[in-house]
Amino acid sequence: MVEQMPDQDASCTLADLLRARGVDAAAVTAIRNDLHPEHVCDDFRSIADLDTAGVLHIYDRMQDGPRIAHDRCVLSFMALPDGKARLTAHRRFAMRRPGIAPSDIVYDHDAAHLLHNFIAHASAPVFYDVREESGLEDLVGRLIVQWPAPLAQDIRDADDVRIRIVDESSGT
Repeated sequence: MVEQMPDQDASCTLADLLRARGVDAAAVTAIRNDLHPEHVCDDFRSIADLDTAGVLHIYDRMQDGPRIAHDRCVLSFMALPDGKARLTAHRRFAMRRPGIAPSDIVYDHDAAHLLHNFIAHASAPVFYDVREESGLEDLVGRLIVQWPAPLAQDIRDADDVRIRIVDESSGT
């Protein structure tokens, strides 16, 4: 039987957790989503506003350039204070042709301002289709990591030993 969670001590990393779950951390990308200042509008002033509006799940699918490899397994995290981040999804990303947005993003009225702000400021808009991955569902909303500095480096390999587990129980 695969261990559910390695012992939580100062050395517990995201890679340790993934290995304990039978996931090859080197084959996974981690992204820490925070609202870019250029995407702020009256409806969305912080990343928490996207979560509240139910549109956080599309934000990491809009990238300025091909920042996530096609057919890549991705762990999506939402930025929290003090460089922490909460796991929000475990999905496989499929890159679309540059500039072609998925209809679920285009027709999501709650995300319209976000989409328009993204397109207005992106030099090379790239969108991704996603499908859910299995194996980590119980950690979505609960797993908290400490993201390494600099926080602006928001896409990292999941086997980065500097991504440390902070909490995997409360989600706060």
